[in-house]
Amino acid sequence: MKSISQMRFISENYSNLHGLKAVPLGLCLFLVSLWANLVSYPVRNFTLPILLLLGVLIFSITIGQYYKHSFGEVKPIHPNRPKYWIVQCVWGLLGLAAFLVDANFSFPINLIGLVFASAFLFDKPKVTTPFNKFSIVRLITAIIIILVSITPLFFGKNWWEILGVRTTIIGVTMFVGVLIVLQGLLWHIFFVNSLPNKEAQNE
Repeated sequence: MKSISQMRFISENYSNLHGLKAVPLGLCLFLVSLWANLVSYPVRNFTLPILLLLGVLIFSITIGQYYKHSFGEVKPIHPNRPKYWIVQCVWGLLGLAAFLVDANFSFPINLIGLVFASAFLFDKPKVTTPFNKFSIVRLITAIIIILVSITPLFFGKNWWEILGVRTTIIGVTMFVGVLIVLQGLLWHIFFVNSLPNKEAQNE
């Protein structure tokens, strides 16, 4: 039988803990970044990234239906959807601003990586104490992204070229894409294992 606090946490963050929903996003971020690393400039054909975005949309809808039919839905006790979408829009604007700065200026740190790290720290479920397995994964992931984002301070802004990556921004977004996929898979496992077992459900 799961603890009451654990079940409350799961119910309050139910949709946010559906880890497989993050997999298409991570794959898209990685593949689009890989495409940007391999394509010849100036870019004249955007067919591939457009197809990737469409594939991600279809994949995301399929995963959403999987969670709905396999685990049902839980409505939050205190829904605050307008605030949630405002926060998401703010992060989106910060991400866009960071991308433009990284693309046009040669700072010794990668701002888009720091925006991703802040999202891992402060987006729901937030990293809070006492730590649980979800918070620990998010905290470790955020720290890793921060360290990767500041590597130009120590190794120079062109160190990614050693790995065959054109720029720091491409390297960071590829790396973040991989981390999003890995976290999504871990969260799916954690989510499923955190649900009541069949014996408890039948009581």
